[in-house]
Amino acid sequence: MLKRFKPDIICNSIFEIDLKKLKSRGINYLIIDIDNTLVPWGELEVKSEVFSWIKKAQELGFRICLVSNNQKERVKKIENILGLPSVYNAKKPLKSGFLKASYILHEGKKNHQTAVIGDQFFTDVIGAKRLKLFVILVRPLKEREFFVTRINRIFEKGILKYYMKDDDK
Repeated sequence: MLKRFKPDIICNSIFEIDLKKLKSRGINYLIIDIDNTLVPWGELEVKSEVFSWIKKAQELGFRICLVSNNQKERVKKIENILGLPSVYNAKKPLKSGFLKASYILHEGKKNHQTAVIGDQFFTDVIGAKRLKLFVILVRPLKEREFFVTRINRIFEKGILKYYMKDDDK
């Protein structure tokens, strides 16, 4: 059961993602979480490296949509800063937020040329895997998080240890 939800790639940050390799796998669309993936939770400052990474992804031909469980006001601020479309109050791991992003990216057609990038197993990974999408799990930018997320991280650590042990076999 757990193998079904294993991330396709686990890395420390978006900056470790080999965008050219993703392209060579046929991936053309990126659905990216905001909090603790691109921007530290509760903050609005986007680092210049994030802008550069997004620009590089777009130059390689990726279409990008942000997806967040956060409220409209915060998500729209980040959307405006980055100049990317977004889905707020996505209710991840439910499928609806990912499907809304898919509609934005490719007119609602089910498309497996999409990768989801996020920092949380129980929202980003499970939600994306339920739609059979390619998933990249990154480490959270900061330890400061919503209290429910801190609780989830306890269980997430055990699951990630299981995946790492499974990779060693």
